[in-house]
Amino acid sequence: MVTIIMAVYNGEAYLKKQLDSIQCQTDHRWRIIARDDGSSDKSVEILKEFAASTDNEVLIYTNDTSSGSAKNNFAKLINDALDKDAKYIMFSDQDDIWKKNKIKLSMDKMKKFEAKYGKDTPILVHGDAEIVNNDMKVISGSMLKYSDIRRYPSLMQLLVQNNVTGCTMLINKALCSGIAKAVDSPDIIMHDYLAAIYAKVFGKTVFIDRPLVSYRQHHNNSVGAKANKTPLYLIKRLLQGKDNYKEEMQNSQMQAAFFLKIYGRQMRRQMQTGFEEFALYSRLYRMPHYGRVRFYFATKAWKKGAVRKIMQLLWG
Repeated sequence: MVTIIMAVYNGEAYLKKQLDSIQCQTDHRWRIIARDDGSSDKSVEILKEFAASTDNEVLIYTNDTSSGSAKNNFAKLINDALDKDAKYIMFSDQDDIWKKNKIKLSMDKMKKFEAKYGKDTPILVHGDAEIVNNDMKVISGSMLKYSDIRRYPSLMQLLVQNNVTGCTMLINKALCSGIAKAVDSPDIIMHDYLAAIYAKVFGKTVFIDRPLVSYRQHHNNSVGAKANKTPLYLIKRLLQGKDNYKEEMQNSQMQAAFFLKIYGRQMRRQMQTGFEEFALYSRLYRMPHYGRVRFYFATKAWKKGAVRKIMQLLWG
């Protein structure tokens, strides 16, 4: 059975349709753990109405005080899932629509890789998403293509640019247990980013090259999809300037430093290659500009796309 964890905050406008898309899955072996982060609308009421209407288990928690972000709310949910002895965990945003075979496709891949590598191996399954507007009209059939993101990055490329979209993600208990102690740290950028790095270092990552969700793009998205190949994107990033870009790069390097602090001993034992490069990346923000650029060339730790590479050369 899959445990679906859902972070909710003022999702009244979209929540019911997302819940309906879960109810309509071809694989009915699921339960939901939802955690409301202090909504002022009818989100909790919608959750309770759904729970009463389905035969599947729906657990609803409410935060006494707001966690402050989707990342922090998902951190609580990850530990909720472990408390309920979840074997497989999917992540649900409140405003997307799942494709009807999302659970089945993801679980088929998970079972295949667990059979090959064992259930004790941390495994992450993820896929693409189509981007839609508020009226469910398709903006792009592929978020990865739209945002110009690699499907199969190296570890170094992953450290500089996450390619895993949380709402498409399925993880097993081994991975969930591994990230639970670190996911609520302020040094972690997002829960899906941490899961992606952990799976890359200690386990296996499986990509399904098709849309698993309809990702609703609107002004309230926590992250949002960006058309990174367009001139508008280049202009916007240039206007944001050097300091903004350097801060983003430093955040990824400090995330790597925290990861090394928590998992360093385990990494030394299990990593056959790449540990020294990982450790060097975690200290990169302390190095002069020429040293950072030399590192990018030596390790091929480039973000994808010409625009991003130019900014990485100039400001990274």
